[in-house]
Amino acid sequence: MNYFILSAGILATLTSLVHIFAGQKDPIRPFMDSDLNEVPKATLLACWHMVSVMLVFSSIFYLYVGWYSFLHLYTGIFALSLTHLAFSVVFIVVGWNFFGIRGLLKLPQWLLLLPIGLLSFFGTL
Repeated sequence: MNYFILSAGILATLTSLVHIFAGQKDPIRPFMDSDLNEVPKATLLACWHMVSVMLVFSSIFYLYVGWYSFLHLYTGIFALSLTHLAFSVVFIVVGWNFFGIRGLLKLPQWLLLLPIGLLSFFGTL
């Protein structure tokens, strides 16, 4: 059992649940209720659910590899850890560009993505 990767999987599962069930309330619903054209709305909703799929599949992969500690799958875990780290950097940069230092609190998604990426990264070492 790899506790770093397993912990990343548990945190990724919680993140998935927050994203799927609570996340749509604040950023998505107001956008969907706006007068914007239907194509951008549909595109945003599709992208939102693509992220949901990514979060769910990555959490399953982290939990599976963390529980069984399959060394031959660590390359995939390493790649996935880099993905989560990159996602956290995106939220930090976008938040900073829109809100300055306040962006760290206005777009707090990086607070969940960064630990997932770090835990899974350290789990591959």
